[in-house]
Amino acid sequence: MIKDYCRRIIICIAGLALYALGSYWGVIAGSAGTNGWNTMALGMSNITGISFGTSVFAIGIALLVIDFLGKGKLGLGTVLNVTLIPAISDFFLRTLTFIPDPPNLAVGVIYSLLGQLIIAFATVVYMSPGLGAGPRDTLMVITGRIYPRIPIGTYKFILEMIALGAGVLMGAAFGLGTVLSIALQASFFQFACWVCRFEPRQVVNEDLADTWKRIRQINKG
Repeated sequence: MIKDYCRRIIICIAGLALYALGSYWGVIAGSAGTNGWNTMALGMSNITGISFGTSVFAIGIALLVIDFLGKGKLGLGTVLNVTLIPAISDFFLRTLTFIPDPPNLAVGVIYSLLGQLIIAFATVVYMSPGLGAGPRDTLMVITGRIYPRIPIGTYKFILEMIALGAGVLMGAAFGLGTVLSIALQASFFQFACWVCRFEPRQVVNEDLADTWKRIRQINKG
C-alpha cells in the first residue's frame, strides 16, 4: 500500500511541476497575454512588487479558505497545488532565463498557447492519482451547486473571466494570447484527455480525512 501511495503522490507532484512550466510560458508571453488566473497573479505582482509565484500562492490561499468555508472537498493534492505550483513557477522564471522573450506578437501568442497546452496535460497528470482537485476547480464545483442546471463549464468560464478582469484592472497584459487561451482551454483539456485516455469523471478524489485514514493504516501495517 505504501508503494502505491508514494507513487500517487509522485505523479501528483510531477503534474504540478508540469503545470508550473505551463504557467511559466504564459508569463513570458508578455503583451500577448495569458489565461485568466495567471493574469490575475501578474496583476497582483504589478501592484505589490511581489513575485509571480508569491501572487499565485496568495490567490491559492484565499481560494483555499473560500473552498473550506463552502464545504468543498479538499485533499492532499489541493494543498500541494497551492504550495508547489507557486514555488516551482518562480524557480522556472529564475532559471530558464536562456529562453528569449517573444520578439513579436505572433511568437508571444505561440508561447501563451504552448503554456495552455502544457497546463492541459499537467491537469490530467495531477488529477489522475485522485488526491484532490485544485482550489480553482474546487471553487468551480462549489459555485456550480448554486444553480445545478447550469453547465459546470459555464461556472469555470465565469470564474476565469472574473480573474481576468481583476488582473487587467491591476495592470496585467491582455492580448490575443489571452483570448485564445481562454477560448481553447476546454478543447486543449479534451485533447489531453484523449491522448492520455483519461476520463476525469471516473476519478474518485479522496479528501484529507481519507488521506489521514490511509496513513494510519500504513503505520499500523
